[in-house]
Amino acid sequence: MSTDRTHDVLEYLVRQRWFAGEGTGWEVDRIQPLEWLSHPSTGIGVRFELVTVRGPGGTQTYNVPLAYRDEPIEANAYGLVGTTSLGAGETAADLYVYDALHDPVARQVLMKGFFEASSPLVEARSDRDHTSYTSLIPLGEDGATVISPDSESVLLAVEQSNTSMVVAETAMLKVFRKVVDGRNPDVEIHDALAGPGDEAIAALWGWISATPPGTSASYDLAMLQRFLRTASNGWESARASVRDLLAEPDLEPSAAGGDFAGEALRLGETVRLVHTLMAERLPTADWRADELAALADRLDERLARLAERVDELERYADAARSVYARLRTLDSPVRAQRVHGDLHLGQTLRTTAGWKLIDFEGEPVAPLEERVALDSVWRDVAGITRSFDYAANSYLLQTATTDETAVAQARAWVERNRAAFLAGYGGDPEAQPTSADTALLAAYEVDKALYEFVYEVDHRPDWAAIPRTSLEDLLG
Repeated sequence: MSTDRTHDVLEYLVRQRWFAGEGTGWEVDRIQPLEWLSHPSTGIGVRFELVTVRGPGGTQTYNVPLAYRDEPIEANAYGLVGTTSLGAGETAADLYVYDALHDPVARQVLMKGFFEASSPLVEARSDRDHTSYTSLIPLGEDGATVISPDSESVLLAVEQSNTSMVVAETAMLKVFRKVVDGRNPDVEIHDALAGPGDEAIAALWGWISATPPGTSASYDLAMLQRFLRTASNGWESARASVRDLLAEPDLEPSAAGGDFAGEALRLGETVRLVHTLMAERLPTADWRADELAALADRLDERLARLAERVDELERYADAARSVYARLRTLDSPVRAQRVHGDLHLGQTLRTTAGWKLIDFEGEPVAPLEERVALDSVWRDVAGITRSFDYAANSYLLQTATTDETAVAQARAWVERNRAAFLAGYGGDPEAQPTSADTALLAAYEVDKALYEFVYEVDHRPDWAAIPRTSLEDLLG
């Protein structure tokens, strides 16, 4: 049996897709186990453990729920972390340690606290020594909660910065992996939007928080929300629209089976609703000349950092700075508020009940203070408009399509859906955007395209043509 538990945990951690650290040389600073949700003496030990590591990216803390078994479970082999001994002397036990999310029984244990806390439709809490569950699980038509402690769950194969499991095809538990002291923006915003906002989000059904022993820190570990099983991802829906359009080369986008403009307009309406509710329920501020100048300065600084990484950006630098400089000329206040922060078509779901927005964490690798900072709604809007461009042009790249007619059709698809989305977001088709709206959207679109260009050069050079062409269009 391994005696170096720290080594096993680190080796497992750095192999995971959700590990945000780059490079080598990472070391475990400390492991903080929370109380047992199920003790190993019952046949399976389950608890959340907070693992803090130090390395090239500084100090980071990860949420690693672990399951302890007294014998190996072949079906859980992918999630094997290592082996360890608990206890001393005659009571010592040799145990196999797994990532709890890869163990179906352990997943049921992780869910159990919601039912100990459950008071349907009313916030109820189950407080343990270090871990608390807040439950908002609703009632079904039979008067029972829509899921139960014995409900089976399935781990979703797609892992990015978090790990999610679907419970009884009705709820989804999203386990946050990289955690920080303070409220997770995804929990905070879903909680704030509850009620009227439910039509635009997946309803929040609870969350799990923890205060490690001997500290005053508070971490959000997971959130439970309604699972939208009939939903299709907005990114895939948009690309399917492009595919269908290009299959009918003789038709205009408005007449082709691939027309997406109606959906784009409704998506704009949904984003506007979310922004309106966030402004009503979360802090706002007025950005005046000084704040707008500071925004232009931040964009200039970001451009300078990007240009240091990719020399080719210098050809766009003067034109980009001119776009940013327009922000310094605005003479009316602009509202700043909480925004999504990382909005694109992949963060949207198309359902039978309309569009839903998901994943309000912001950019996961950014510090919490940046993710919760007030910003202009036009940052989110630019995220969607840039995503339309990516949906069409990534399909052309994937299919190696260079036919001039197809390229022109794809370009027309982008412009048509961009216009429809902006019309839906504006709400009033007769209203004209203000000079501030136009300047802010232009600045955020340029900033986004510059970032995309550097990202593609670093990670997908074949895709660099997408933001390069956009920069030529945006900057003339």
